[in-house]
Amino acid sequence: MSQAIFSRKALPSRFAALTTASGLALCALAPPAFAQDADTTEQAEEPEVSNTIVVTADRREQNLQDYAGTAAVFQGDDLRSRGIQDITDFNDELPGLTVANNGGNVEIWIRGVGSSNNTELGDPAAAFHYDGVYVPRPAGIGSAFFDIERVEVNIGPQGTLRGRNAMAGSVNAIAWKPGIGIWDAELEVGYGNYDHAEFRGMINVPIGEKAAFRFSGMYLKHDSYYNNVGPIQNIDVAEAEDNKAFRAQFLYEPTDRLSVLLAGDYIHEEGTGYTGTNYANPLGEGIDPRDIEDPRDVIANAFTPILDNKHYGLRATVSYEADPFTIEFTSSYRDLVADYDATTPLTPFYPGVLDNLATRDDVLAAPLPDGSQPLVDPDIVLNEVFDNWSRFQSITDSESYFNELRIFNSEGPFIWSLGGMYFKENQRAFLGSTGDRGLFFQGVEFVMPDVDAESWAVYADATWEVSDKFRVTAGIRYTDDQKSRQGVAVRYGLALGDGNFNCCGGARYGTEGFEFAAFDRTLFNGDIDGDGTITDQEVFDFWLNGVAQFGLRDNVDDILLNGAQGFFATPNGEGGEILTTECIDTVTGDFWTCNGFTQDPNWAGGFFPGNPGAFTYAVPFQGQIFEQDGAIADNFVDWRLRAEYDITPDNLVYALVASGHKSGTFNDNLGSNGFVPTTDTENVILYELGTKNQFWLGDIKATLNGSAFYNDYKDQAFSALVAVDTIVDFETELGNTVPLPEGTSGQLVVGYNFNAADSEIYGINVEGGLDLPAGLNWDFNALWLEAKIKDSIDIPDFRYQSDVDAVNAVFRPITGNRMPRTPRWQLNTSLSQNIDVESGSLDWVVSAGYRSSTFQTIFNSIDFNPDDDAEERLNDVVTGYWTFDLGAGYSHGDDGKLRFEVYANNVTNKQKEAAIIITQFDNTRFFTRPRTYGARMRVKF
Repeated sequence: MSQAIFSRKALPSRFAALTTASGLALCALAPPAFAQDADTTEQAEEPEVSNTIVVTADRREQNLQDYAGTAAVFQGDDLRSRGIQDITDFNDELPGLTVANNGGNVEIWIRGVGSSNNTELGDPAAAFHYDGVYVPRPAGIGSAFFDIERVEVNIGPQGTLRGRNAMAGSVNAIAWKPGIGIWDAELEVGYGNYDHAEFRGMINVPIGEKAAFRFSGMYLKHDSYYNNVGPIQNIDVAEAEDNKAFRAQFLYEPTDRLSVLLAGDYIHEEGTGYTGTNYANPLGEGIDPRDIEDPRDVIANAFTPILDNKHYGLRATVSYEADPFTIEFTSSYRDLVADYDATTPLTPFYPGVLDNLATRDDVLAAPLPDGSQPLVDPDIVLNEVFDNWSRFQSITDSESYFNELRIFNSEGPFIWSLGGMYFKENQRAFLGSTGDRGLFFQGVEFVMPDVDAESWAVYADATWEVSDKFRVTAGIRYTDDQKSRQGVAVRYGLALGDGNFNCCGGARYGTEGFEFAAFDRTLFNGDIDGDGTITDQEVFDFWLNGVAQFGLRDNVDDILLNGAQGFFATPNGEGGEILTTECIDTVTGDFWTCNGFTQDPNWAGGFFPGNPGAFTYAVPFQGQIFEQDGAIADNFVDWRLRAEYDITPDNLVYALVASGHKSGTFNDNLGSNGFVPTTDTENVILYELGTKNQFWLGDIKATLNGSAFYNDYKDQAFSALVAVDTIVDFETELGNTVPLPEGTSGQLVVGYNFNAADSEIYGINVEGGLDLPAGLNWDFNALWLEAKIKDSIDIPDFRYQSDVDAVNAVFRPITGNRMPRTPRWQLNTSLSQNIDVESGSLDWVVSAGYRSSTFQTIFNSIDFNPDDDAEERLNDVVTGYWTFDLGAGYSHGDDGKLRFEVYANNVTNKQKEAAIIITQFDNTRFFTRPRTYGARMRVKF
């Protein structure tokens, strides 16, 4: 959803590496060995080779140990044994990979390259594929992780092979396909903490000798990972889930050459979504986040968040083996509607939090004429705080079409592929917010009924086996991208107060039963009468058109009963109606009337007449309506070169250079159809030297793989919420003339994406393992990573808002800063064992992961005014931490048709920030999953 125009209420924001002289010497001297991968203990068909893992990183099946590049494969059974539920759980499973759920948007970062632009105009920098089909909006796709054969993570630019937006790499979830001539069925049930319940099932039915049908499904639910410890106990908080998904596949192979696969899937995610927690309150009180005992103990208010994601897809893949090549065509359609209606928790819990909330300056009554502050009952103040229904709703409606034709040969000495791809996405996007109890701000709307993206590409890639030991690869891809959008962005303003403009907060907007019109709105041009100007009355009418239904206790509609001019009122009602508003007792849940004109001088129920006799609806109605009409067209070329050499059949060295691009985009119009800042295509070139080796240490089989890499990152883009005036200054510095339409407010805060920096990312990655006696296996994967801004212009400090803190909302240097989400040291290691017993087999795995400290924003927590009071709100550090996972299972009988499993994920309950959003009023944090544990039983038929 676009991040345009926000209120001050928190809203959602829009394996392998070592190459040293000694290492290469070891590789050259090492004797032949067999293939092994760190993530599985599955036996391959060849009796002399164990632990062979298939990867399709080169768009063909090959042994992972033979792949001259960096990739990781997670087997489906291993994911379940470790308690991994969806893609976000990969955050601590692979060095260099960061996955965060940022307000419901899944963000994938690989070695510091990623994107936080989650608007309808944004694109990921790490491409996600589902059975080879590109998924542009991965919301809801986490629930597709059932009946999964494997998940592949390709690290580094994949531009020639995976296309646009695979600049950081790609993730491909691959489902089990139907098996011809095989009857198979499986049922699994599980239960865990947080009242976690799951059901998974699969049936594979042969249809004659040439076809098969496979149907699988899952149901998963659990309570919220958050704990509401506030006074209002009749509402739930974020991260409860109630998900269901199904997949049906039909495979038809009429001949040995022809294969037709038809597939459909449906995912429905419900629950309370992902709001995060705003830490601005405790940070403002000098509370160290590390001193907060449980980050998921929160003070909730208003209502239970509502998530409703529906995601389905249809796919057809036709493959024909025409000697000496294969022709393959894939066509896919995906449809996503992600709807989230929520309010964020007020604050995490810490000692004294209720007292702090009860004395907040922004909810105190206005001063008396003599300048003294009226005494206000803290319980009444808390009632107003907890009964605040400021809310937001975001809707993403995406239809995407993916078509790819490939002609390829997978047999040497000349392995090649030619192809063409066409992608199209049609979107509708909505974001709305209400400012309940607002004073000078009452809400925003961002309605984009027509957002189109279109991309096509042609590519060629070939590997030439120069000899039995030496191979060279070259690839190239041309991509053409286009994007366009039409719609409207609106900010509504409303000022209420006494004659001195003293304000407290009593206008109600967004309470129970409130509904936005969203895509049912009929007005998109604020100049309703077409006379060239937008009056207060037209803003008022435009606002009404965006409301499908006012809330039960809303009073903004009553205030404006007479139209845009509202009314004038005095304490005794002379000159206008007396304004009364319903409030709610947060302890009993009962409604009570708080009258804006009571005789009690100490409490005004939201309106306190600081100047008795002159209470005035001060400013009738104001707002800005900006029609949005933007477009961009771009094209770029990706390429790769690689050379690889087998020192022995089990010792490989390689060198590669590869490029990747992330599509450029445009921003919101500044003013109605005014200037549209654009963002150029980002580009990464990877240089990598690597080696893959297997050898024997006595009777122990060993694997040691490694690479050294350097990423040259050009035109790095950042996403921020900044004022129009700041954007104008920034664009002027870039040499752009920024004409603004008349009436455009320079203080308006909008979403802004901009190129600013060139960066460098380099490091060493080592992974391997040992097959130990007694069925033991030890695996490890370690990464040393350096990532910094090499050269940058000064950028807007988007941690501040110019209309609030103009002194600090200025341009700041970031050259030399460390890139976000890049721990310097990362390690994953596991120890596992399979034990044969008389009745079947036992297995267990213990895995551990370490991440050193990292920053979550490009400003690295820097306070540019160190002599002033320290602003802890700027703290974006995630301190280093370890995680531990456990899993154990028992399979009964030689065929293992009955299996029992237990698991514990994140045993030490390290809940760390996966994402932090810092704005003028927020330090909102999204956390990794807490400790989860449970048991499962699986039966195969």
